[in-house]
Amino acid sequence: MKRYGQYCPVARAAEVLAERWTLLIIRELLWGEDRFNAIHRGLPRVSPSLLAARLRELQRAGLVQRDLVDGEPRYRLTPAGEELRPLLEQMGAWGARWMQDLRPDEFDPVLLMLDISRDSRSARMPERAATVQLHFRGAPTGQERWWLVLSRSAGADVCDTDPGFPISVWLETDVPTLTRIWMGDMSWSAALRDEALRMTGDHTACRALPQWLHVSPFAAVERAAVSLPR
Repeated sequence: MKRYGQYCPVARAAEVLAERWTLLIIRELLWGEDRFNAIHRGLPRVSPSLLAARLRELQRAGLVQRDLVDGEPRYRLTPAGEELRPLLEQMGAWGARWMQDLRPDEFDPVLLMLDISRDSRSARMPERAATVQLHFRGAPTGQERWWLVLSRSAGADVCDTDPGFPISVWLETDVPTLTRIWMGDMSWSAALRDEALRMTGDHTACRALPQWLHVSPFAAVERAAVSLPR
């Protein structure tokens, strides 16, 4: 950990929080991920060894606690770590407002589907489960096809193999288009009009899908803050 050699609380906090990947690890813990592999799934570009090192640093700093549950390590935020929630919410709102131009290497189908699965609002879902088959044009091999099982009781369950349920909606698009829709930068109607997205299947389900998925909480860039799920 790099030291600034200043007593200033901002400098001392930055010594812990400004390390690469640290805030994103805290983001995953705030999302409720507590297993090493689950945290790593949300940060696929960090090596396992670096992730382990960052978690140890956060433990030493008193932000993360490591426990064994049935012999398996579990990680959770301490009260000091949990107090970072409003900071990350404000950072997310600021980033959504001012950092809107996404770079080509930031479009990732795996992370997009992960975000949709854990941040879709189950209250918007259909009472009876509906399955959406999604095809990403131009996605890397093995990441082109996904299935979303949407229900009010379970939220959005994302599968990368066919779950075998009847399909209500077939959705064809590319990763940038659905990412922009999810982030509130493009409407479903505009994507359909521009033929960047094609949707077929049950008419009622097709009409309801935009409301079922809605948008990321970070999409509301006009708000002063957003709320990460608790």
